[in-house]
Amino acid sequence: MIAFLIVFIVVVCIVQARSMRGRALRDISYSFAYSKRLAEPDEELELVAVITNESRRIVPFISLEESLPKEINVLHKDAKLRPGGSGGIKHCYSVYLMPRSTLERRVSVSFPKRGLYRCYGAEMVCGDFLGLSGDWKHFHSIVDIVIYPGAASFEKLESILGGFFGDMSVRRFIMEDPVLTVGAREYTGAEPFRQISWNHSARTARLMVKQFDYTVEPIVSVVLDVNTLAVGDERERLIEHCFSLARSVCEMLERKGIPYDFISNATTGNALSVWSYIGEGLGNAHLFSILEGLGRASLKPRENFTATIEKMKRNVEGNRSVICIMPERNAEKQQLAQSLTELRGGALQFIYGEDVNDLGA
Repeated sequence: MIAFLIVFIVVVCIVQARSMRGRALRDISYSFAYSKRLAEPDEELELVAVITNESRRIVPFISLEESLPKEINVLHKDAKLRPGGSGGIKHCYSVYLMPRSTLERRVSVSFPKRGLYRCYGAEMVCGDFLGLSGDWKHFHSIVDIVIYPGAASFEKLESILGGFFGDMSVRRFIMEDPVLTVGAREYTGAEPFRQISWNHSARTARLMVKQFDYTVEPIVSVVLDVNTLAVGDERERLIEHCFSLARSVCEMLERKGIPYDFISNATTGNALSVWSYIGEGLGNAHLFSILEGLGRASLKPRENFTATIEKMKRNVEGNRSVICIMPERNAEKQQLAQSLTELRGGALQFIYGEDVNDLGA
């Protein structure tokens, strides 16, 4: 028994000596990331932490405190959370590492609201075998995740856009496309002189004009305005409804196969602060670019609505319809949008954030 005790003490001393050799965290690396970069509100995803021991010794105890945003929902029932700096929270846990090993730890999390959320790394404390001393290190690692705005779901929006698409279809067959020539017809005197087809006129010995097809492809500009006279919680509510409406409108255009561009005077909360225009297109990449911008956008307008419309007037192309999404009704803004569609010749539709509650969102 005494011999066993002596051997045990010797082994403990050897392990203790090896665990105290050099800096305890010198050969420890740490990283973490979300399983997705973009997600829906309340969508379950994983926070993945990877801890690696590159040394040949056992690391018997490592305590970690990950700095997470206060809005995060940690779905692990045994998760240990405490208040952190700058209004965030600390996610605390401990592990041990065998020599030359890597540990991956996954925790299910979710976020309840639209926005850009940021994690600021972790603090790690590594103790010796007997817990008599330790080493501390901060791992600087900024990890972002963007949560899309939820889709605005109410029946009235479907009927509003259904009427708008019907108006676009009528205009499509009223306006001739000068690129698509399908033949010629006799000149009546009402057509512009440049429309005369001299080849057909020479063959028939009378003036003939080009006949165009009525297949102008519909194109829509989605304009999101975040200027509002409302203040406080009401202001936030109206603008958040506008973000959700913008998502629903773009998704409906995708389903209809109608090309669209996206213009907004909202400001994003990161280095993409000049985010204001996403060019014409269709497809998942086009839609995700818009959704990411909507997720990152702050409630602060970059410019007023007048400046936004004036910029659009500088690049006027024919037969472009406009969907204006605004926090509330405003006669001056409506006149500005109307002046834009008079130049473009397309249809115009207004959708208001203040109507969302009334329509049963």
